[in-house]
Order: sequence, then structure tokens, then C-alpha cells
Amino acid sequence: MKPKVTPKDFFLWLGAMAALYVSAISLILLVHQYINVLFPNELEYYADYSSSIRFAIASLVVVFPIFIVLMRLIHTDIRRSPEKKDLWVRRWLVFITLFIAGATIAGDLVALIYTFLNGDITTRFILKALTILVVLGGGFWYYLEELRGRWETSEGLSKMIGGVVALVVLVSIVGGFFIIGSPETQRLMRLDEQKVNDLSVIQQEITTYWQQ
Repeated sequence: MKPKVTPKDFFLWLGAMAALYVSAISLILLVHQYINVLFPNELEYYADYSSSIRFAIASLVVVFPIFIVLMRLIHTDIRRSPEKKDLWVRRWLVFITLFIAGATIAGDLVALIYTFLNGDITTRFILKALTILVVLGGGFWYYLEELRGRWETSEGLSKMIGGVVALVVLVSIVGGFFIIGSPETQRLMRLDEQKVNDLSVIQQEITTYWQQ
């Protein structure tokens, strides 16, 4: 008898995979912005990465804990009912995740080799490519072991990996505040921008009045 997929199983796996995708993209985006700040492009006169950093931090703060909790619930449920390892929703979503991660890693390597052969490779580009390779490569390995049922039998190792990933995410989030500053600093910066915009409008109005 094949185990039946309950609404709980379906939405647990669907929510976990959605949270995984958002968390991975946000982490990659956040690290890429750090690389942009540490290794600026000489062709960019002015670049403001604070908006992207704020978005990535907000996404990680909300979505990543959801991912951890959902995966914990899933593994606990499988340990109680081992037959749930054969649920079709589990196999399909994990295989889809492996396919997406593998395809992205392959594309990342192709772009890296192409850029190298084109002579345009830079430290900034290499670090960004390595970020994608490490994040997606780690996810690919984790869910490959998930298919083999390793995390249901190795609960301690699963918790240790979760703790290490959570620490990396926490360090990434904290590092963002050293670049964008506190919320109060961001508010003062927006006030300064508004003042500059107001002065620009006043200048245009004065010029128009003088011309008329």
C-alpha cells in the first residue's frame, strides 16, 4: 500500500521548498551585495546597494526560520512514520530542487569558464560565482542525502548542519548593519535625500520663474 499524501504533508513540503528557494536566493543576493561593496566596479560612479541588502535581510529574518521549523517538522514526522519517505510529493519536490540546483551550478560554471576565456574575469566575478557554487552545492548535497533518508537516521548530524547554516545566515544578517547602518541611520539618510530633492525642485522653480 502506497502512503497517501495528506493536506498536511503536501503543504509542509510545499512550504519548506518555497522557503528554501527564497532563503537561498536572499542569501546569495546578500553576499553578492557585500562583494559589490568590498570590490567596487571602477565604471560605476555611484552605486547604492542598501535597498537590496535591506530586502535580503528582511527575507532571511522572516523566511529562513520558517524553513528550519518546517524541515524539523517533516523529519520528525518521517521518524514517527517511516513510510512517509515514499510520498510522491516528497520525491517530486526534492527531485525538482536537485534539478534546479544542478542546472544553476552548471550554468554558473559555464559562465565562469566563458568569462575566463574572454579575459574579463575579475576577483568580484569569481567571488560571486563561488558564492552561487557553495550555496547551491551545499543544498544539492543536503537534498541528495535527503533522498537517501540520511537525516532521519542521523538526527544529531542534521541538527549540527542546521546550526552551522543558521550561524552563517546570522553572521550575514549582522554584517549588513555594518554597511547600511541602523534603522535610524537609514531614516536620516532618507530625510537628507528628501531635502536634496526639495532643493532641486526649488532651484527649478526659481529658474523657470526667472526665465519667464
